[in-house]
Amino acid sequence: MRPLVLGLVAAAFAPLASAQDRAPQAIELSSPNGRIALRVAFPAAGTAAPPRWSLALDGKPLLDAGRLGLAVEGDGELLAGAAAGELERRTHDELVLVPFGKAAQARDHFAEARVNCRAAERQPVVLVLRAYDDAIAFRYELPASPGHSELRLSAESTSFGIAGEPVVHTQFLEHFRTSHEHEVRETPFAELPAGQLLDVPLTLTRDSGPVLSITEAALVRWAGMSLRRDGESRELAAAFAPREGDAIVARPLPAASPWRVVLVADRLGALLESQTLFCLCEPPDFDATWVRPGKLTWPWWNGYLFEAEREEPTLSLASASRHIDWCAANEIAFHALVADETDTPWYVQSKKGLFPDPSADATRPRADFDLAAISAYAAARGVRLWTWVHHGVVRGREDAVFAALARLGWAGVMVDFLDRDDQDTVEFAEAVLRAAARHRVLVHFHGMYKPSGWQRTFPHLMNHEGSLNLEYLKWSARCTPEHTLRVAFTRLVAGPMDYHLGGFRAVLPKDFAPRGIAPNVLGTRAHQLALYVVLDNPSPMVADYPAAYRDQPGFDFVRAVPTYWDETRVLDAAIGRLLITARRKGEDWWLGAIAAGEARELTVPLQFLGEGEHRLRLWRDGDAVDGDPNRLAVEERTVSAGEVLRVRVGSGGGLALRITRD
Repeated sequence: MRPLVLGLVAAAFAPLASAQDRAPQAIELSSPNGRIALRVAFPAAGTAAPPRWSLALDGKPLLDAGRLGLAVEGDGELLAGAAAGELERRTHDELVLVPFGKAAQARDHFAEARVNCRAAERQPVVLVLRAYDDAIAFRYELPASPGHSELRLSAESTSFGIAGEPVVHTQFLEHFRTSHEHEVRETPFAELPAGQLLDVPLTLTRDSGPVLSITEAALVRWAGMSLRRDGESRELAAAFAPREGDAIVARPLPAASPWRVVLVADRLGALLESQTLFCLCEPPDFDATWVRPGKLTWPWWNGYLFEAEREEPTLSLASASRHIDWCAANEIAFHALVADETDTPWYVQSKKGLFPDPSADATRPRADFDLAAISAYAAARGVRLWTWVHHGVVRGREDAVFAALARLGWAGVMVDFLDRDDQDTVEFAEAVLRAAARHRVLVHFHGMYKPSGWQRTFPHLMNHEGSLNLEYLKWSARCTPEHTLRVAFTRLVAGPMDYHLGGFRAVLPKDFAPRGIAPNVLGTRAHQLALYVVLDNPSPMVADYPAAYRDQPGFDFVRAVPTYWDETRVLDAAIGRLLITARRKGEDWWLGAIAAGEARELTVPLQFLGEGEHRLRLWRDGDAVDGDPNRLAVEERTVSAGEVLRVRVGSGGGLALRITRD
């Protein structure tokens, strides 16, 4: 892995310049390109009103009269009636290397204002504002001061005032204890139910004009943010899972909140190209050159098959060896060993099933699991091992568990069923990642809230789940192409997303029936291939069983497609309908297109290609795909920059292509 910082391009600081800057009624901040304007208005002297903020693009209001505020035990609302004190401005322009993301580097380019705020004798707050060319971000910093050594936050009063009548795209959450696995709702703002808990990222679209996505970055030692409509008002208010019987955040000072972020784009696809969340996080404080992502098997999804029969016992050396040989032959970096939920996990546990009892111990393999022999065999074949643990066997034992995982030969682990984003859970997730870094183990989080740019701070964090995904086809028909194309413009905006990729048994909706063994998928074979390109995922699953791929068209694409990229361009996008993404790795371009709805022709412009002729290999829906969605046609030809491909796709169809220098 490369170093994370390429170099500082420019930074400029402008501390207090005039008396007017010392006590402004309003602070205005513009993005480097001048298009985005963030304005904070402070209340008149002698009032107890909060500061209000607004966002405009090219002079047009997009968010208006949102609140700023923090309420703490003892001092109440810290910014009620607050005046702006000292103001410091700076600009910053830095190229940051991205080891395993959507592009090889990110430009961290912003204008910043830091304003000291204080009301009466309350605890001081520093409000930090940033404007990027594609976003605004702000956060609260609370220094330690005489009489103030601990933060006990009872509420964060941040809200987002909605201008105009956009459509809201988000998951409706039933409560704070959630896996964040729901359908994405599409609701006109005026019809949004008061008090309904809403997940972030929350995306706002209009019939014409810019799109917004509200989320957060650098979620550390704080509770995760959700939103809810504040009564019948035009505000979406921040909402937080409480700690058990306590304040929503309790920690020593100094402290900083996560960044409250609004991504702003003229076109929908730009939300998926943005690197701002990554830039808002801190670089790692450890050597991460050992991190090597790659694809992995996931036998749980397919029902523990190798051929068409279930492998028994699922954790045997014989079964593992067959899978490891298959991985080695097909460039699959990891084989996952995950016990059936009708059995005990791979580690010591008296009770059968996924959920631990007091005897559960993830530092010791169960007696009938010859992990030492399996690990030695995998090492000899150049394949690394991945596994699964319930979060309950790790909490409070993070270092001991990860030391054992490394000693036992596990290269990566999925930590599952966190199902909450209160401060305790956020701090647990950070403790997991720090222990994993010390012992050089990769991590997936499942049953997990959205990412917040942590892939910068923790490059060994391969994936979050946090979406209703293809695992649901084992027991329902809920993960449709339409659903995926809504998730792509909400949850995926936040960062890498594990989606249980690789199903090779596509069926028509009328023929679909859920099943736990060898499940079927909705969307054509070409659609399933394209997911490896359009979804950010540095360590994706190849989740079907080995025999399901044997002699099957399209598996050559699965074997070859990279998992992280040097450049990303979204060529076309429509929520619930279409996503076409081109990504470059070295000199090769890879393109994926997924569609929902009726069969139609897709137009794919190739303006991103360099000069000269290029060789194209295309995997597309076959001519008879409307009767058999597994039909795949493969074509090769020469193309050049400026050409436009016109490719017909079936219902729920797609295409994938690779373009190399001729």
